[in-house]
Amino acid sequence: MWKVLQSRELKLLVINTPQNIFQEMIEWTEKGMIWKFPINNEQDMEEEEKIHFSEHIFLEHNLKHWCPEKGPLRHFMELVCIGLSKNPYMSVNEKIEHIAWYRNYFEDKREMLKDYKLFNTEAN
Repeated sequence: MWKVLQSRELKLLVINTPQNIFQEMIEWTEKGMIWKFPINNEQDMEEEEKIHFSEHIFLEHNLKHWCPEKGPLRHFMELVCIGLSKNPYMSVNEKIEHIAWYRNYFEDKREMLKDYKLFNTEAN
């Protein structure tokens, strides 16, 4: 019991708690919890700087190998791509993962979609 209390006391002596809100905000800034000043809208987006904007917009090439060339499924997936292309909050990888999720979903439902003639077999 005494060792636990002594270790707690030593830990409290080592940790410097902020004396006021300004010191606390300085700590948060150093830890990356709040933005650095002056405010830069592209702060912490170094990875996105390496990616050309066209990769965010033109996502239809991700449909090439699995989605039918025409029909309601293709139309739906084109609308998904348009919606994703207009989303500035997702990275390119997140958008591709989103399309992959739909691909996996429709692959699982392939037999049912074939029964309703929504998934053409000759397009695959």
